[in-house]
Amino acid sequence: MASSSGEGQSAVLVVDDDEALLRAISEALSQSGIICRTCADWHSTLAMLEGWKPDLIVLDQRLGAFDTLLHFPSIRKLTSAPILFLTGSQNEADRVIGLELGADDFLLKPISSRELVARVRVHLRRANREVPAAPQGQWRITHVERRVYRPDGSVVQLTSAEFELLETLAATPGTPVTRDALSRQVLRRPNVDDDRSLDNLVHQIRRKLGFSDAREVIVSVRNVGYTFRGFPE
Repeated sequence: MASSSGEGQSAVLVVDDDEALLRAISEALSQSGIICRTCADWHSTLAMLEGWKPDLIVLDQRLGAFDTLLHFPSIRKLTSAPILFLTGSQNEADRVIGLELGADDFLLKPISSRELVARVRVHLRRANREVPAAPQGQWRITHVERRVYRPDGSVVQLTSAEFELLETLAATPGTPVTRDALSRQVLRRPNVDDDRSLDNLVHQIRRKLGFSDAREVIVSVRNVGYTFRGFPE
């Protein structure tokens, strides 16, 4: 990912309606050599992203009474940059929903500037790490970079939850993995009847793989779960 600054520095957008916190985060990032822009409301955030593409976004879950998590797909359509939610909520369901939608991390308030900068740097390194192109004609999953490469070397844009589900299945190719095991590993909760979260993730992965027989890559096993059969040769 090329830096938005054009000068080799990473650029981060921080969105929060707490003026003091916004200033503290901005100063901490700037002192660490990271270019930082700020927004205090949702509409100005969307407007900024129309004309500027940061390398990472730190987004408060609550802008006054406005829950940004409920409107997350709108911002994800504008950028593929890692998005780290700042939240004061202890609600596990919020975190699970956010990860399923494509959030990259949740940072629980109160958080020190030092920890926040460290988390930002981790995600920037992951996003910017140079990776050798996949061998010609082969699909590849890279576990350190958490990426899936097509045979032409392009990256399949998966959310964190989608990648973790595919990675879990691919670790034991040909062996079915139960829905409960997948739910505990990927969603961090036991599987319950009528929960379609795993099925939705599998559907999205198949769609993003981009070939007609993607169902043969991740196969549904009736009354058990899913199994990975391998990418096409």
